[in-house]
Amino acid sequence: MTFVFRLPAQPARVEHNILLGLGTYTYGPGVSSQFRLGHLAGRLSYGLDIYCSDRWSVMPEVGGKFYWEGVFAIGAVGANFDSFSYLDFTVSARYHFADGMILGLGPMLSYTWTPGKYYIDADPSDPLNGKVKNTPLNLSLRPSLTFATVGRWRFGVEAEIGLLNVMVQYPEYGRTGSRHIHAVRLVVGLRF
Repeated sequence: MTFVFRLPAQPARVEHNILLGLGTYTYGPGVSSQFRLGHLAGRLSYGLDIYCSDRWSVMPEVGGKFYWEGVFAIGAVGANFDSFSYLDFTVSARYHFADGMILGLGPMLSYTWTPGKYYIDADPSDPLNGKVKNTPLNLSLRPSLTFATVGRWRFGVEAEIGLLNVMVQYPEYGRTGSRHIHAVRLVVGLRF
């Protein structure tokens, strides 16, 4: 039996993509476990969409994202707002419909850039003050739905479904539990 390796007749078609997404997130438990105005989730990424056929492509992406609670609570006293960011790496399988709609799904591995720390100014002696809130790594599932326009622009929505508990456990201070980051963002993209 002989195996013959042949190069494809044409090189794979690729598209460069710059994507910007803004939306909201949940972080749980309690009040933070709801999607709310004032929980801002943003993401900026670069992706290389590699076409495997006319309809299917694979898009590896690298980006940065942030989560910021209390956007409209300026000057709140005693608040312990969440504010953290990640560098992320995603690989999405994408299906391109004839009408320009693109469905994508893939894993997202995130590394903590700024983990967020407890700030309890209502009690400056609280032992949690200054302690890290989030684990260094997170794994999420990222579905997306985008629409290609006639020009170079793309518009759509993406979600992030956190699979890992990102809460650092402090049983000695009574701070244990589970926190999963979930986000929904409106996305605008430029392809070239």
